[in-house]
Amino acid sequence: MGARHTRLAAALAAAWEAEVVSARRMTMLAERIMDARMRARLMVLAAFCRAHASRLLARLAALGRGPLPVPPEEIILDPDTLLELRREGAFARASAARYEATAELARQQADLSSAWVCELNRTEEQDRSRELLTMAEGALAGATMASPAQAAAPADS
Repeated sequence: MGARHTRLAAALAAAWEAEVVSARRMTMLAERIMDARMRARLMVLAAFCRAHASRLLARLAALGRGPLPVPPEEIILDPDTLLELRREGAFARASAARYEATAELARQQADLSSAWVCELNRTEEQDRSRELLTMAEGALAGATMASPAQAAAPADS
């Protein structure tokens, strides 16, 4: 196995680890959210991360690679949920860029199956990034709008 092929396998393994961690983070964030729709959407996004990890694992198995890095068992989130939503949105955006580079590497090695998996994961990560950042902005706008209403309520009494 050449150095370039090893580089592709290492990139796929690192992406697998990142997806496993993101799935855990998304699940933990969902558990914090009181709004049922938002919580359900975060759980769906976590399922997408698990699907990404599964595709990557299949590609690594096809390449005969392993063992994989061990993701951390304990993940600590900041108490500020909006900050965490923004961080995860930014991480998804960065992941999309890494997938683009990995897809190009796979194409250079004529591994079109790996390139396809990376392109699919890339587009879904772009969507996940937009959705998380929109959620954070929507929650922030809702919190900002709630504050004046709460402040006005005692004056009306």
